[in-house]
Amino acid sequence: MMLGTLAQHESPKRILDAGAGCGVLGLMMAQRYPNAQITCIEVDEKAADECYKNVESSPFRERIKVIQGDLLAPFTSEFDLIVSNPPYYFTDNSSSKRNNTQKHSTTEEFSAWIRACYALLAPFGTYCMIYPHNQEHAIGALASANKFHEQTRHVLLNQHEQGVRIISAYTKQVSQRIETNFSLRNQDGTYSDSYIELTKEFHAKTPLR
Repeated sequence: MMLGTLAQHESPKRILDAGAGCGVLGLMMAQRYPNAQITCIEVDEKAADECYKNVESSPFRERIKVIQGDLLAPFTSEFDLIVSNPPYYFTDNSSSKRNNTQKHSTTEEFSAWIRACYALLAPFGTYCMIYPHNQEHAIGALASANKFHEQTRHVLLNQHEQGVRIISAYTKQVSQRIETNFSLRNQDGTYSDSYIELTKEFHAKTPLR
């Protein structure tokens, strides 16, 4: 939810949801950017099928294309905005093969993922990614090694004011990084007013057209 809310671009024409899962991010992008064409790519066959069904039942189906395949497959054009919730754990202690595909990666595989996103991004495009707070140094080093420059960093805090996730926006251009902290929950565990206000347009029963 937060990645779809905080991913920013002034006027994207083409958006890629890389590792789309069931398609939530792609649908959020279609709702936020009514003039954009969205591509959702997902390697897992079951998840890609769910993504396709969700898109087909949405009011945005004419602007969203679903591809079941590898992110490293060639595309014919670049994207102004790429959003991604990638497999970010560099371990192999996952509970199942599907869980391993969705959440776990080797350093080499993740580096290949970053390179692919860099190649697919337009010269002045933005790549937005969410990842665990405890992976910030490893992921930051891989992004930097693959020529990305971090433009903004949103640190998402739990009710104990501890960092749990980071949303980073990367570009091909050098810029001064802006960092913000965002509390997701109150001390009693309920969602914070700022979270509810920021995401309110996505909680409607029917997506906004």
